[in-house]
Amino acid sequence: MKEEEKTWCPAIEFNETEKYLILKAEIPGVEIKNLNISANPDSVSISGIHLHHKISAEEELIPSQFHYGHLDCNVPLPQEITVKGVRAELIDGILTIRMPKLNIACVAKT
Repeated sequence: MKEEEKTWCPAIEFNETEKYLILKAEIPGVEIKNLNISANPDSVSISGIHLHHKISAEEELIPSQFHYGHLDCNVPLPQEITVKGVRAELIDGILTIRMPKLNIACVAKT
């Protein structure tokens, strides 16, 4: 299978504050223009592509352990979020997605 045909999901971790769920994903070498992030109340999807830019004079001595090809990951969230306030940034190969928690106390059942 060619590298551009492979699909991979990055290593992720969750953190939280009182108001936010924070998802961090390791995606070194992936450019922001090649990413698509979409959020639902109970999940976040990260998709994109990591292109392999090999200099023609380079020869690979051993198989690469880098992830190339299509990035496609759907991450279930540990609690519901408010989609409207989701923000993402990519710094030094770490994608950070801040998601406001749904305030359960404000949802009154009648």
